[in-house]
Amino acid sequence: MYSIWTERRWIFRPSNGLVRVRRNEDLVSLVLCLAVIFIGSMLLWQALEECNRVKSMARWPTSLGRVMETHLEPVIEGRETRWRPMVRYMYDVRGQTVISAGISPATARDSYGEAEAQALLATYPPNTSVVVFYNPEHVTEAILDHSLPRFAWLSLFAGLGLISAGAARLLVSHRVFWR
Repeated sequence: MYSIWTERRWIFRPSNGLVRVRRNEDLVSLVLCLAVIFIGSMLLWQALEECNRVKSMARWPTSLGRVMETHLEPVIEGRETRWRPMVRYMYDVRGQTVISAGISPATARDSYGEAEAQALLATYPPNTSVVVFYNPEHVTEAILDHSLPRFAWLSLFAGLGLISAGAARLLVSHRVFWR
């Protein structure tokens, strides 16, 4: 570091450590790091909850069902039209015929481009047999696919990234703040 003297005074104020900020700014940095870690923890918690939910759905009992119809529902997102694939199917549970429309936990929340939604519907042509996972406590709640939704992966990686960034910054500023 260059030292420039002017009448026995530093031109640049002395720093208090690695990040070269004042004590009040260190406190703000600490609070922001904790906030980033908290937000990352919430995203990580959300992803893990969704993962547990999908795992519990995979343990639901199954029944053989038949696809009745498929169609796309438009979803307006801002200026763009996205599509949500819908599949109606029927299946038998304990001698009772049930009609449902749930494809997966992902399709209940996600919307797709038209080509992607059509490709998803192509896997469930009408009048074909499908394996239906149904909730034994509420037999009308059913899915055909128990894969993890895209937003869960995004939440997982964003949460881990935010926690890592906040913790790294906290470790750097810890040396400065607590001297």
